[in-house]
Amino acid sequence: MAIEDERFFSHNGVDWKRTIGATLNMFTSNDTYGGSTITQQVIRNMTQDNQPTVNRKVREIFRALEFEKHYTKTDILEMYLNLIYLGKSCYGVQTAAEYYFGKDLSELSVAECASLIAITNNPSLYGPMSNITITREDGSTVTPRELNKERQERILDKMTKIKDPETGEPFLTEEEAQAAKDEVLQFTDGSTSAEDLVEQATGGTQINNWFVDEVIRDVSSDLAEELKITEDEALLRVYNGGYNIYTTMDPEIQDIAEEVYGDRSNLNVTSRNGQQLQSGITIIDPSTGNIVAMVGAVGEKEGNLLTNYARLPRQVGSSMKPLTAYAPALDEGAITPATVFDNYPVQLLNGNPWPKNSPNTYTGRTILSTGIAKSINTIAIQALQSVGVADAFAFATEKLNLNLVAEDMNLSSLGLGGLTYGLTTEEMAAAYAAFANNGVYNSPRTYVRVTKTDSTTGEETVILENEAESHVAMKETTAYLMTKMLKGAVTSGTATSANFGGMTIAGKTGTTSDNYDRYFVGYTPYYCAAVWTGYKSNEKISYSGNPAITMWKKVMQKIHEELPNKDFDKPSTGLETIQVCLDSGLRPSDACSQDVRGSRIVSVEVAAGTGPKETCSMHVLRDYCTEGKCLAGEFCPAESVVQKAFLDYQRTDYGSGISAEDDPYLIANMEKAAESGCPVHTQAAEEPENPDAATDPNDPNYIPPTDDSTGEGTEPEEPTEPDATEPSGGGDWWSDFWANEP
Repeated sequence: MAIEDERFFSHNGVDWKRTIGATLNMFTSNDTYGGSTITQQVIRNMTQDNQPTVNRKVREIFRALEFEKHYTKTDILEMYLNLIYLGKSCYGVQTAAEYYFGKDLSELSVAECASLIAITNNPSLYGPMSNITITREDGSTVTPRELNKERQERILDKMTKIKDPETGEPFLTEEEAQAAKDEVLQFTDGSTSAEDLVEQATGGTQINNWFVDEVIRDVSSDLAEELKITEDEALLRVYNGGYNIYTTMDPEIQDIAEEVYGDRSNLNVTSRNGQQLQSGITIIDPSTGNIVAMVGAVGEKEGNLLTNYARLPRQVGSSMKPLTAYAPALDEGAITPATVFDNYPVQLLNGNPWPKNSPNTYTGRTILSTGIAKSINTIAIQALQSVGVADAFAFATEKLNLNLVAEDMNLSSLGLGGLTYGLTTEEMAAAYAAFANNGVYNSPRTYVRVTKTDSTTGEETVILENEAESHVAMKETTAYLMTKMLKGAVTSGTATSANFGGMTIAGKTGTTSDNYDRYFVGYTPYYCAAVWTGYKSNEKISYSGNPAITMWKKVMQKIHEELPNKDFDKPSTGLETIQVCLDSGLRPSDACSQDVRGSRIVSVEVAAGTGPKETCSMHVLRDYCTEGKCLAGEFCPAESVVQKAFLDYQRTDYGSGISAEDDPYLIANMEKAAESGCPVHTQAAEEPENPDAATDPNDPNYIPPTDDSTGEGTEPEEPTEPDATEPSGGGDWWSDFWANEP
């Protein structure tokens, strides 16, 4: 009060004398006289409304007058001392005492207290740890520590003149003030502030596990919102308020995750620039939304409230596709598991075919389940186009609570996962958990409630209630069918290495095009876990396989060791199994079973009533030479010709190097190849004069040929190999016959 607000106990929130003086200073360019009271400073710190304008000052005056109607002077002074910024990231006098003197606030001397308050005017100028050098008007230089000492002594002098409102006596006598001036201040180097804060909160120099860190962050954030205070003040209340916090953590699962992530050998990869590969994991109970475990980095945890990669937004790659392409399109009825798209570039982008797959190959006509299992980019883009970017964006942000921005409303972001800012493993785990939870989304949470126990009565008062928000995100059949197709990714797709112990698993991998980020979100009937791996600063990941799957499996396998395998819930109604053509996705025709590659008719489970109504017309029948493996030509013998079906389908020609694996089975390509004829049957075979007669001279029914001139029979000559210099089939009819035998 001596230096900041000497009439604090007598004014009603605004010191009109100081306010008028400060206003005059504005016009005289003399800014050494501030007009804000302690009450006004508290309001400024709480609202962060600190623009240097007259309008702001007027708002602050009215707020201060109203504020003092609701809080006592003692309450306001306590808020002030807990909120003021004292440099070096110190908010509040307790933190500053720990930082600058390595002591608890209660242990500080008058001299040390005055030194701390001296900082408030300008932490850069008066902070004893500030490293700048100040040049005075006379040219002399001074350090911030020296300025702090000067201001400290002014404060001590003022305390001999300002009277305590309770006793009517000055706060200090002249002798006490002089003794404080003479005291040599021993500053620490500030390195122990974080450790001391944890010691104060926990009663010992222990390091929290990753989950506890996040509970502290979440409770502080919610407490700040509930009480309309800053998060820094809320954090101090969490540490010092004696609260009971009921968390969602499962200690056994958290211990398993901490053990796996704490062992660097489980992901011992170093980049070219010496960075160690990092990872974060969030594990959720899909039925409740409760986060049961979370770990934010690989290696031994060396402090508290550190960077947590589980909650740091990073790129998710193709693991985005089920959330923003497949699920919204399936839920809206734009596609079904029987839908077939062309695995081929959709368009030209900047002159290049787009999108590309990884690897850069195209299979042609592909059913949806294969597109999901194999993470085919072209299929995801077409699924997204079928529902529309706007509807898909709304589904992801409103139904699954994904923190996307307007810039993400495009094909590349929603279809391939190239987001503006990325997502956290917490967001991804919660979104995928909706698939496991029959389409119901539960907001993730680390704690259930915060209470405080009355020391006298023992009664608990609820300070915060953190109920999980729950809503239906998609149809139950949509969730089931998505899970069924995502199971395919684990059994036969890009995530086969995630399998363990016969447990039923569904999931999706993710890789960014530059290979900076690797992702895996996988779930069982028990838990859903999302894992990110990458480097702190972007570098390409060199790793055999997917490191995100490696960490996911090491954790989840241990969690499920004692759990029996079971399948995901299946809706009792609303599903049917239908037959479709694997190339058109329509009801099969007879021709579909006669495809040259074999029958293309498959059974697919879909939501009841969503199957195709039209019959496949893509398959067309043509005569096919089994020996020449081509459309039958004019010289192909009847015994080599069968009816086979080919695809009547046209696709854009993007030039050399861009083709689909089923191109050879397109009727247009087959007909073009047939223009040069059958490669085996190049000419008509000559038939004997008596086609019914035996041709083997040793056959009893053999009739020798008749001589043209005499009509008498002649002995046949021994058949010989045609001369290498003569065309094959030259000579007599006998040679022609053998030369043209199929």
